Amino acid sequence: MFVQHHPAASPTLSTKLFIPAEDFELFIQEKSQQKIKGIIRFTYLNESFTANIFITPATIKMQVQQGFEGIRLNAPVLSSVEIAHNNYVLNGTITNRGRQNIVWLILDFIHLYNLLRLKPGTLLELYREAFGFAKTQDSDLVFGKIDIHHPIAQQVAKVLGQKWKRRHKYEFGNALDLLASVQDLLANYPLQFSKQAPTQAQNKVNI
Repeated sequence: MFVQHHPAASPTLSTKLFIPAEDFELFIQEKSQQKIKGIIRFTYLNESFTANIFITPATIKMQVQQGFEGIRLNAPVLSSVEIAHNNYVLNGTITNRGRQNIVWLILDFIHLYNLLRLKPGTLLELYREAFGFAKTQDSDLVFGKIDIHHPIAQQVAKVLGQKWKRRHKYEFGNALDLLASVQDLLANYPLQFSKQAPTQAQNKVNI
């Protein structure tokens, strides 16, 4: 159940808007006609997760907090034509398109969470394959530290996204987010990956 908490005159968030069939809560911290900033909470497998969220007519940006610091998720950036007809927030209210994209971002997170929890070796393997491609393009790249602003990042992200889709039959919403998030997981959860035997091509990499 989606629950939207609006800021009242006091810091207490009290007013609630219930919209069925969506499983998250949104606590609004700042709001204007063109912007909503707040905290989103959702539950998966009886575990609660929290993320910062920023919504404009053209963008939705989420950054997960506890336990998954640094994981960034972004809905597709809408063009000016799309904004004029069907955007993410209108007159300070999240549109149906906005809510649907928030649900998709949560699903992206859940897929990453499940792989880290159940199959970290698979996650590592997918990244190694994409990184192998990256090294053929730029031999100076460092494992786990590809800058998403690097000229090669878009290509590497595309390769990673394609491999992810073939392996898991799921298309991650934003390939660059997938690349950045996997690298964040490699950096922040080394123990999850430490038991995965390195391939011969990567046997000098400390994860």
